[in-house]
Amino acid sequence: MDGLHNEHEAKVEQDQGTGSAPPGYLNELPVFTEMQDLGQQPVQLPPNEAQHALVAEPFQPLVEELKRLVQDDPQFAHQAAQIVRLYRRLYETYIARKSETQRLEQANGELRTANLQLRQEGEYLKGRYAEQGDELAYFGQAFDKLSTGIGRLLANSGGCCSEPMYEAASKVNEEAP
Repeated sequence: MDGLHNEHEAKVEQDQGTGSAPPGYLNELPVFTEMQDLGQQPVQLPPNEAQHALVAEPFQPLVEELKRLVQDDPQFAHQAAQIVRLYRRLYETYIARKSETQRLEQANGELRTANLQLRQEGEYLKGRYAEQGDELAYFGQAFDKLSTGIGRLLANSGGCCSEPMYEAASKVNEEAP
């Protein structure tokens, strides 16, 4: 047990020269094998120094207090360091999840915008299709009326054909060699 405290004290003394870095003992994150057993993957933080500084900043006063406690009560300092390490890991997980949530919300917003545009385009295309169908039906009726009118005109003028033109045209196509 004494060796564990000496190791912790050595790591704290090693970091005391810089003043701004947390003790090395606190930087070591525990590995939770239970999470792997449940099929969950541990959250990976982005390798960004600014992100790391953001995570470490709220724990800086605790680190300074732990440095003081190591000199006064090493056993209590070790237990406190373990608790701080666990809370820091929890906080890092929270930051990573929050970052991931923001990224997913942004991607979801982009997908919603794309979905809205595609729906509007689909509605426009459906309307355009219906409009073209109506125009096609109108032009078909106009062609039939024109064909019937030309046939009547030819019949009234004493032309050779008394049947509608489209029927005469199909007969001509059948007779052609």
